[in-house]
Amino acid sequence: MKNRSIVDVHAHVLPGVDDGARDLEEACFLLDQAASQGIRIVIATPHVSGRNGPEGLEELAGKVQQEIRKQHPEFTLYLGQEAFFHEELPRRLKAGTVLTIAGSRYVLTEFDPEVSFGSLTRGIRALSMAGFQPVLAHMERYQCLRQEENLSEIANGGCLCQMNYSSLQGSRFHSDVRWCRRQVLDGNVHLLGTDMHRMDFRPPDIKGAVEWLEGHVEEELLDAMIWKNAMNMLRQKETDFKV
Repeated sequence: MKNRSIVDVHAHVLPGVDDGARDLEEACFLLDQAASQGIRIVIATPHVSGRNGPEGLEELAGKVQQEIRKQHPEFTLYLGQEAFFHEELPRRLKAGTVLTIAGSRYVLTEFDPEVSFGSLTRGIRALSMAGFQPVLAHMERYQCLRQEENLSEIANGGCLCQMNYSSLQGSRFHSDVRWCRRQVLDGNVHLLGTDMHRMDFRPPDIKGAVEWLEGHVEEELLDAMIWKNAMNMLRQKETDFKV
């Protein structure tokens, strides 16, 4: 791996709020492991639940950032949420009871893996019409997008697609790994994330994925996926995404 700066756009590192980090110690250990692999910015994206409101999440994010900066003074933690789409989601986003990414108009959105393409596009359209920019979480999980024309339609329709680093790791003979790598090479992936949860369940391990990316992806596209597109999103730019 080269010396790179990476933004992780999908991480469950706030302690005790979902199925991610269980306590502050584990949260900091996860982030330390991430930092050792070149990740300099993490967007904490806890699942939406009734357990903590926005103020509680902001307080927790502040505590985690304060603690991790004892080890990594330049490390930055932003806050968002991973929101499962339902009909009330646009209203809740407008009301501020569900958080967008760093207060922007971008929202990390997930659907059931078996969602129909019609339902997926209707959800994306509903968010867009409400003034939000959907970022499709772990896009490789949705079976309806395995049809090339479906993926092209949403990618060309303004929906940003996020893939997990772990999906790029493994044998090139595995059909899922081949499909995920093909989407990267075809420019259908805008953002990458660890989707880290706990040290014993989906820890941040991106070395294998980054080594493959460095060996197969042009530098401009690689920089867009791991840094530039995320920074554009954090800076509220609505265009200039590499596709």
